[in-house]
Amino acid sequence: MKRLACVFVVCVCIAGCGGAANKVLQDFGIQDRPEGYVSGSDRVMERMNDVGKSELKRLNLQNRRGEVRYDDTDRLHGKYYKVVKVYERFYPLDANASGRTSAKRQRGFVGYIDYSYSYYESPRKTLRAEAAIEVADIPTGEGGRETYRYRFDAAGTWNGGKGELIR
Repeated sequence: MKRLACVFVVCVCIAGCGGAANKVLQDFGIQDRPEGYVSGSDRVMERMNDVGKSELKRLNLQNRRGEVRYDDTDRLHGKYYKVVKVYERFYPLDANASGRTSAKRQRGFVGYIDYSYSYYESPRKTLRAEAAIEVADIPTGEGGRETYRYRFDAAGTWNGGKGELIR
């Protein structure tokens, strides 16, 4: 009788853990996922376009005033000009699950977005104040790319926080 009870308990445990075992096999790619399955990383990647659009606006607003520089190529008569970095496009790169790193930070996802930018400058002016109010609309032909990291919660929702620049 004890033997039959033991076999019964083992059978119940195996049957009860079937869902968890299937989940593990699906996560490691050993077993096919059910039709319509969407992983957390896939949900984050779907939301990355919205994040990129809003962050593109924020980055351009943050850099709209630009920086006034001094051009001293003519040693006797230097000129001031303004340089502005304009973010033009974004490219969602990747989304990964992030583990819990401390008691404060919960499990969730991390997404990466790459932004391309170009520099524009204003006409040269004699006074610094004149250069500061000028519109920087002359393309310099210089530019580059920057990658930012964004944090998402366990459901794949972005909290609206600023991205962290990745070097």
